[in-house]
Amino acid sequence: MRLRYLFGLSAIALLATASYITMYTVVSKQRDFAKLINLASHQSGLTNRIAYFSSLMASTSDQSEFDLARSQVGRTIHKMKSAHDDLRNGNPHKKIPMVTNMNLMTIYDDPMVGLEMALTRFLEHAQQIYDSDMETLNIDSAAYIFLTTYGPHALEPLLDAAVEEYENISHAAILKIEKFEMIIWLTVMTALLIELMFIFRPFELQMKKTLQSLESSINQLTKTQTRLLTAQKLAIVGDWELNLKTGKLTWSDQVYDICGVSQENFVVTRKSSMEVVHPEDQAVIKQAFHTLRNSDEPVNMEYRILRPDGQERVVFQHIAVLNKTENEVETLVGTIQDITERKNSENKIKRMALYDSLTGLANRRLIKDRLAHAITTSRRIKNYGAILMLDLDNFKSLNDTRGHNVGDALLVEVARRLLGCVRETDTVGRLGGDEFVIVLELLGSDEAKGAQKTMQIAEKIRLALGQAYILGPEEHIHHCSASIGMTLFKDADSNDSDVLKRADVAMYEAKDLGRNRCCFYNESRQALVNSQTEMAHALKRAIDNQEFSLYLQPQFLNNGSLCSAEALIRWLPHEGGMISPGSFIPIAENTGLIIPIGEWVLERACQYLKELDTYRRPFMFSIAVNISARQFMDDKFIDKVMAIINRTGVDPGHLRFELTETCLVQDIDRAKVILNQLCDIGLKIELDDFGTGYSSLNSVNNFPLSALKLDRSLISGIEKEKSKKAIVKAALAMAKAMGMSTIAEGVETKGQIEFLIKEGCDMFQGFYYARPMPFKEFTAYLSKDYLQADLPPENAKVVHLDSLG
Repeated sequence: MRLRYLFGLSAIALLATASYITMYTVVSKQRDFAKLINLASHQSGLTNRIAYFSSLMASTSDQSEFDLARSQVGRTIHKMKSAHDDLRNGNPHKKIPMVTNMNLMTIYDDPMVGLEMALTRFLEHAQQIYDSDMETLNIDSAAYIFLTTYGPHALEPLLDAAVEEYENISHAAILKIEKFEMIIWLTVMTALLIELMFIFRPFELQMKKTLQSLESSINQLTKTQTRLLTAQKLAIVGDWELNLKTGKLTWSDQVYDICGVSQENFVVTRKSSMEVVHPEDQAVIKQAFHTLRNSDEPVNMEYRILRPDGQERVVFQHIAVLNKTENEVETLVGTIQDITERKNSENKIKRMALYDSLTGLANRRLIKDRLAHAITTSRRIKNYGAILMLDLDNFKSLNDTRGHNVGDALLVEVARRLLGCVRETDTVGRLGGDEFVIVLELLGSDEAKGAQKTMQIAEKIRLALGQAYILGPEEHIHHCSASIGMTLFKDADSNDSDVLKRADVAMYEAKDLGRNRCCFYNESRQALVNSQTEMAHALKRAIDNQEFSLYLQPQFLNNGSLCSAEALIRWLPHEGGMISPGSFIPIAENTGLIIPIGEWVLERACQYLKELDTYRRPFMFSIAVNISARQFMDDKFIDKVMAIINRTGVDPGHLRFELTETCLVQDIDRAKVILNQLCDIGLKIELDDFGTGYSSLNSVNNFPLSALKLDRSLISGIEKEKSKKAIVKAALAMAKAMGMSTIAEGVETKGQIEFLIKEGCDMFQGFYYARPMPFKEFTAYLSKDYLQADLPPENAKVVHLDSLG
């Protein structure tokens, strides 16, 4: 009995020890699996965190907020990758076990809806957003659209399914330990069956607990299956199975939904299934089945299906062999996914990359691709092609007066008319702004006939674009013309860049010839363009190398007394002779170099005035400086003028600005403000080129002018031409009536002087008196003929200019 008692106590001790060890193991496993489950659950939160900060990056306009959101996306991507690696491979340092089973492998590694693939795609798009900058990222970006739609609707259900499966694995592992505990109890129970009958009750309770745990596991498996089905439904993925021997085909519920048919009314057979496929794509399916009969490799394909309601959907299908005997395939299985939305997004992205968003025409990238293809084809078949480049005349004025909405409406209508003037085989594109390009192909092997066809199409386009436009909700009527440049191509030396350059040269020739015309490319025009380009580069070097010199041409009163001078720039290259201002000033205007050149002229003129203070010069002597239209329109023009005056310390009363009407009419209100500011500091304003058509009575009336300067073209031949005499008389009389002085430039003969003095002209400038000269020669000229002793103003030879306005 004692031995039996000792045996019972020993069994109880073993039971207690085994129970302790088992419980400790359970607690340890629960702790480890809790970490595992928490880590898996955290993945869903990280997904939403990436989506949130990606939305913030796409929507914000603040750089610092963008950078903060971007850093959060980067850290979250790293956390998500690290967590995913720990889940798949375990991490002993973090006490995270590596666990897996068939269900978990199915969730992760399914080729169509597997979490591994889904998570990889999600992180790739998240990385694309992280790598984007604020200028390129917006809510229409493909990566952003994918990220904000894919995460909430597809990735989270898969993550939830994975969490559920990890919980199941946890429960199963703990259950094994508990079963081991139960074995210990059963062993002890057998040994003490007679003495320890009271142990039967705990054993019964343990069995009930085991049954409950088993029931719970079954419920969890059911939930996992439900979640997987839900995930498939959210991802629009279905599966099917086909027995080739019996011909039996079964669909999952999702396949019915994808095909748009009901399970009650649609009988699934191979024939009925093929009828759902678009007729043009049925050959793809047949080829796939043929391939599978001769190979064990899975087949992927994309094709279209037609729903009973007429809706067309695009699907992706994966087919694999399930069962196969030695020489024959018995069973095929496959998955089918509706990828219509994805394909639409891809097409939208492709269209955005290749087509102009406003007009729908080909953009620069697609134009160059089509042109390169056309050149290659033309070279191969020895057939001429052509490119037309056109620019809308005076388009900027429409934008400025009517707004960009009306301007955009004009561009859309122009695009429509262009498409109506060409063949379907031709390409119409928009380079940007109001520039359009048309690529013509297959114009024949004869150059003359190809040129004739090109000119016919160009004239057709020009006439079509010249018709009246009704634009905008206000139905504004607008008339527009176009300048069109053309060039043919066929030779082996042509490439897309060269052809576009030639068309561009021809287009600008059409503009220079008066606009609203069509011009073919010619070598002489190209030579002129090249020359102008070379001169523009030389101008830039001239500024850097200080190759400019400022000459002064004296100006005289009608009594022959020197009173002032005009500052005239001269270009004296270190190598070669002087370059005429008429050659380089227009190029400086076009390139914007006139602004630094004009600032240099003004500063040098001010320096000359300061140096002339050391000479005995005529009383109230002044220097006239020409101001270009581009210089005048500079937003910082008045600030630069004031800075130069302050820097040189010159008296503004000794400065005069000569401006043409072009400077003033571009923005009349702004021009009035600037001229008034200049007059307030003592500067005089003169209207230059009066009588050439560039200046008008309207300018004289609207602005605070002190003098009119009659152009040399009006003075030349004035002795013989009655019309010029009449114009000059009228201009001099008008100026006198308005209290302005007058200056005649280009005076070269005594007869011109006599006539102008008779009609009351105040000042003269021209070769009759003196040519433009360097500053050193000018000071010598002063000393020789006009340098005066310090006499009172009333005895001086030169009269006050204040009396002349």
